[in-house]
Amino acid sequence: MRFPSSETGRASVSSQGGRFTRFTRRRAFKALSVAVTAIIFIVVLPRIANYRDVRSALTDFQPAWIAPLLVIGAANLVAPAASQVAALPGLRLRRAAIADWTTSALTNVVPGGSALSIGLTAAMYRSWGHPPQAIGQSIILTGIWDVIIKLAMPSAALVFLATTAPLSGGLVQAAIVGAVLLIAAVLLLLLVAGSPAVAASLSRPIRRIVSQARIEEWRQATLRLLSQRWRQLTFWTLAGHLNLAAMLWICVRGAGVASTELSGAAILAAFAFGRLVTAIPITPGGLGVMELGLVGALMSGTAASIEPAIVAAVLLFRFLSFAVPIPLGLAGWLWWMNSEGRSS
Repeated sequence: MRFPSSETGRASVSSQGGRFTRFTRRRAFKALSVAVTAIIFIVVLPRIANYRDVRSALTDFQPAWIAPLLVIGAANLVAPAASQVAALPGLRLRRAAIADWTTSALTNVVPGGSALSIGLTAAMYRSWGHPPQAIGQSIILTGIWDVIIKLAMPSAALVFLATTAPLSGGLVQAAIVGAVLLIAAVLLLLLVAGSPAVAASLSRPIRRIVSQARIEEWRQATLRLLSQRWRQLTFWTLAGHLNLAAMLWICVRGAGVASTELSGAAILAAFAFGRLVTAIPITPGGLGVMELGLVGALMSGTAASIEPAIVAAVLLFRFLSFAVPIPLGLAGWLWWMNSEGRSS
């Protein structure tokens, strides 16, 4: 009869300890996410504006802005899919939209769902016959372009705002952070694109499962795709962000906040700041964090009398951009799980 060695026992204990630690961290992250969201909606936002006043502002939403809001809301459901079509040759807009709704719902519901949504996107694209290399290229390129636009918007908004009103310290700091990160991201992208040695160095962690020749082949293929599609990718990624900014602008105006009380430049700057503060995914889809960031940025230097209207506008904006894709995503997932959805 053979007994396990002490080394085997220690390895087993170490493995179990590692799994327990990862499980504990996931549970702690979920608890933190729920706590942050609850504190923002139950404690912080009601101190800024009474929810009864917010409901009144929503009830009194100006009818003239309803039709434009519906149009922009519908465009918001398609614009992100258009950038995916630009990055993945052969992908149909309908399929791209279904994949975007499904993965957005996952991101908005599950803590840390952003990473899971990447895997789900790849699985959906593969089921529709797209090769793995092309899928990887599209996911990486759309992700990079989205981050570049997100980092560039605070600086662009700050320049626009500087022509209309005094600048607040918070927005200036956000623009500086965004500009520094943008420069770093662009420099890194240029180094990877122009230097096989840099690409090889950054790919060292995956060298055990992918050969260097394969990595270089993939890099060259990605650069060829980018040279052919960068205009479409840039246009549709920027259009998606500007469409969201327009939706926030319509929500603010429809809630009764006039341009004399809050300029369009200030709304754009607040939108850019709000997007930047959600770069670290503390809560699913930035729930709570995004609302608080937008409310704080929009209220900077404004009168207290319009605070309920601002909170109402932000909550309506987040309902359309955050909540609406969830049932659409569920329907898209059910359709894709059906064999007809996978093959049609």
